[in-house]
Amino acid sequence: MNVRSDRFGLWFTLSMAGIAVAAYLVGFVWMPSVQAGAPNLWIALCRAAGLNPQSASAAPAAQSSIPSDVVWTVETRGTVASGDAGRGGALTAPCAGCHGAKGISPSDQFPNLAGQSADAVFKQLHDFHSGKRVSAFMQGIAAVLTEPQMADLAAHFASLPPAPAATSAPPRLVTLGDPARGLPPCAACHGPMGHKAGAPDLAGQKAAYLQAQLEAFAAGTRRNDINQQMREIARELKPDEIAAVAKWYGAPAASAP
Repeated sequence: MNVRSDRFGLWFTLSMAGIAVAAYLVGFVWMPSVQAGAPNLWIALCRAAGLNPQSASAAPAAQSSIPSDVVWTVETRGTVASGDAGRGGALTAPCAGCHGAKGISPSDQFPNLAGQSADAVFKQLHDFHSGKRVSAFMQGIAAVLTEPQMADLAAHFASLPPAPAATSAPPRLVTLGDPARGLPPCAACHGPMGHKAGAPDLAGQKAAYLQAQLEAFAAGTRRNDINQQMREIARELKPDEIAAVAKWYGAPAASAP
């Protein structure tokens, strides 16, 4: 009787083990092989245990999605305010070739920096330094700058006389925006109606440069706008609207100093 019972127990155990192995092979080997995008064994096990299956290698991708490392805290504003124009002027040798000796660029492809908001110059240098704004040339220059040096350069360029601003009537988008499309007026953040922290003053800027930046925001190739506000706005603009806004803000033709 005992022998028969032991044989039954052994048979039952082997049967259960066989079913478990079959279930494992079907669930974790065969099914993933025939289902596109099915999770691998590690992911499946982690999900079953209620754990996050993402590996540590996914962390840099999440970090890179942050538009800018600049946060306008009291400390950041203090750093910008501590900039010294005299010290900044001594650092401008690498800047003059593209942005002009007095901050007025000799090329339509590079922005004027003369008279620009110190907040804006500091933020862009910081974004180039951190890689949040992409430019092989500017990233190389900004990579060696400290935050105090960025503040000094910002103070220097803010102290220079700006390029002349447009005097003609502005397009509707500049002063009124387009409420039907949820578009605020450009002038509310970029002047002359108001200024937002870190937003550049666009008066007297290069039209070709402005158009290129709006197109980059619209295409998503420039992504250092906090809260994505410029990408969202630029995607709503038609090509002729981008050109009209850039042309109006653009500086009148003049020889660079």
